Amino acid sequence: MIPVRFLRSAQADIRAEKAFYRKISPELANRFQTAVQVAAQAIEFQPLAMQIVEMNIRRWPVDNGFPHGILYRVEAQEILVLAVFHPKQDPERWKAQARGG
Repeated sequence: MIPVRFLRSAQADIRAEKAFYRKISPELANRFQTAVQVAAQAIEFQPLAMQIVEMNIRRWPVDNGFPHGILYRVEAQEILVLAVFHPKQDPERWKAQARGG
């Protein structure tokens, strides 16, 4: 099992989405947080289960009714979560995050 590490950019994505959902319902924000945690645990156990989408980056669905994906890269010692991304967002943003920009 390889540990999962969320980059600051991914942590900021989660905070922003939780704030969005909290405006609708605190329960919805909590459901989103839980869904992200469950997906991260699944990635930890099966990091190669998803196909590469671009630049050696894989996308794991958040599920539980949320359209988001966790974009991550499997490294030798850890799994780097680069972004937590809604499919209607501009993909150039997560690509820039993946490049470190």
